[in-house]
Amino acid sequence: MKTALLLILTAFTVSQAQTKKIVIKADTATAYIKEGKQEKSRWNIDPRIKPDVYVTNKSPEGKTVTFFTDKDSITIKLKPAEHVDFVVLLKEKDSCYTRIECPKLNDFSKLKPEIHDTIPFVLSDYNNIIFKVTLNKKDTLDLKFDSGTSDFLLTNDALKELKLSSLRNNTFKLGNQTWENQEIYPVEVSGHGTVGRFGWNLFDGKIVEIDYDKKYFIVHSKLPKPSKDYIRLNMEFTNTLFCINGTLQIKNKNYNGRFLFDNGYQRTVMLDKQMVEEQQYPRENLFVLKKTILKNGKGEEIPVITVRNEKLIFEKLCLYNVPVQLLSSNNPARFKTHILGNEVLKRFNTILDFQKNKVYLKPNSLWNEPYTEG
Repeated sequence: MKTALLLILTAFTVSQAQTKKIVIKADTATAYIKEGKQEKSRWNIDPRIKPDVYVTNKSPEGKTVTFFTDKDSITIKLKPAEHVDFVVLLKEKDSCYTRIECPKLNDFSKLKPEIHDTIPFVLSDYNNIIFKVTLNKKDTLDLKFDSGTSDFLLTNDALKELKLSSLRNNTFKLGNQTWENQEIYPVEVSGHGTVGRFGWNLFDGKIVEIDYDKKYFIVHSKLPKPSKDYIRLNMEFTNTLFCINGTLQIKNKNYNGRFLFDNGYQRTVMLDKQMVEEQQYPRENLFVLKKTILKNGKGEEIPVITVRNEKLIFEKLCLYNVPVQLLSSNNPARFKTHILGNEVLKRFNTILDFQKNKVYLKPNSLWNEPYTEG
């Protein structure tokens, strides 16, 4: 197996099969990492960690990663489950051992017998997808599925009541799905009617079908053939969360961008402040529906203004006069993306393919329901 590397500044190619140590130089401890076309993320060069590992977002196609120092850069092409080691020589004296790693892909498609686990849910008045989840075989909790997060999170109030001996090594059961040795992450607040939430990564390598018409959440080990009524979109993973591409349209002008797929967000679409400014989205010319204060999972207040957007487009599917929220502060997602919430997403029966990184959407019976912000 060979993995090609291009040392940009020194202009030669090395493969993983070669024994020569790969060394790049730096005069400062601040570096940057860029996956494909995504924005750079900051990285601290530290000689005390051996090796210091950067794990890419998951991708069936693999990843191209560029590591930048103030003096050098290196571009690495990786397939799933591959890694490359190199040394950053800091200030000509400290050897900083660094690894770039592309995670192994989970895939349950060949599991026998196949899994097709149908689990009923409640869609609350606040757009939360709520389940009865069993904790440690004794406590039944109301938790929501949140595609905009990962792992299991419970509110501090719930944790006080449960009086768990440890936040680690817990067991959760949903339908016929069981997760053992799970760590619980405390949060200040959760969705209305719930004491916590669980994220997309618990179904990594499987297929999740959300049928809002029947109120069924179906976990598959193999993708059922979607009907022709579905559109198919790519998942783009950033900071362990996934986005889809879509378009906002005002007076026939398109504002293309990515949208964090976040059915844990109860409202329609929260627009990214930076993207709005860069694209010169005409926020000042849109009708203001309301001004309000939202709270994130930490309980922090986020002031927002809701305006009416003419069209929201995903390929051939178009929603009209969608209320969208304008942020006056930094994006809570911590990277550049709009946030697509369940006031919109509930209008699509959905298939989330966590094997091939695809999203399938089909309009359902809620398509023409009035928006709560409207």
